[in-house]
Amino acid sequence: MTRYVVIGAGAVGATTAAQLHLAGREVVLAARGAHLAALRGTGLRYVRPDGTTTLRLPVVGRPDEVRLRPDDLLVLATKTQDADAALAAWAWQPVGSGVAATELPVLTLQNGLDSERSALRRFATVFGAVTWSPASHVVPGEVVSPAAPIAEAFWAGRYPAGTDPRLDGVAADFADAGLALEVVPDVVAFKAGKLIAILPNALDALYPPTALRDRAAELLRDEARDVFAAAGVRVADLLGESTLDLSGLVQRPVPGHERGGGSTWQSLVRGGTVESDFLNGEVVLLARLHGREAPANAAVLTRIGRAAAAGVAARSLDDADLLATLPQLAR
Repeated sequence: MTRYVVIGAGAVGATTAAQLHLAGREVVLAARGAHLAALRGTGLRYVRPDGTTTLRLPVVGRPDEVRLRPDDLLVLATKTQDADAALAAWAWQPVGSGVAATELPVLTLQNGLDSERSALRRFATVFGAVTWSPASHVVPGEVVSPAAPIAEAFWAGRYPAGTDPRLDGVAADFADAGLALEVVPDVVAFKAGKLIAILPNALDALYPPTALRDRAAELLRDEARDVFAAAGVRVADLLGESTLDLSGLVQRPVPGHERGGGSTWQSLVRGGTVESDFLNGEVVLLARLHGREAPANAAVLTRIGRAAAAGVAARSLDDADLLATLPQLAR
């Protein structure tokens, strides 16, 4: 039976680990900082629509605190900006007579298109995945997972393309744990589709909802579609092309734990780094590599980079600031 070593205990990682643990699957969870201290001290406070459970998951702070086994699957659930350092730390850990990079597959759950490239530099077997999760992590030791009965959905495939029979076993384990996973042969296209959807995450983090913010979101997405077309990157329609039954992925109210915002908003609230370099920044990079420009995504990337560095509070900026960032919206 596969043991799941989940690297990164934020909203997605902790939800995935908790669901697998509750379904009787063997799990090890890697965390850091205040969150690690809380998990070791009082356990994971796992908040769901039907109540709160405190889970005592096996938790480590460093790769050398767990003996890796040949039946392990590494599940990389850090934020994208932390992925390369985590991959470097885990790749060369011993597994029998070899090391993780040669002996174990790694399943990458990051947004954007960069983590799989980083993983493939070291790991012989990389499974890329798209994650759809409304879970939140703001308080150390606590994760709120409001979707039920399905907690999260995933689309996964071998990177850069193809499938792998081992993923069928993962899909079965996930299904037993209330996690939906579809194996797809073109995971990069699905990741590009998710990236288009979440490009406005930086706007969600910086600005309260307004009609102008909605227009800015579409500007970012339209620009990205043009860039992906020029770069020859297919963009999948996640829902239109998927065979997953997502009728059970319903976000339900959790009293006292209303979801404040997406992953970038959560990072600003926690005072952490943001992943916009790998969201809007991915669009900017592809544009520059193909002799084009992505001025709207570049401007938003610069604005959130400055805001995060200065410790600007989440959603504390206004439409005037947004117009100064994207003056083309005034036309």
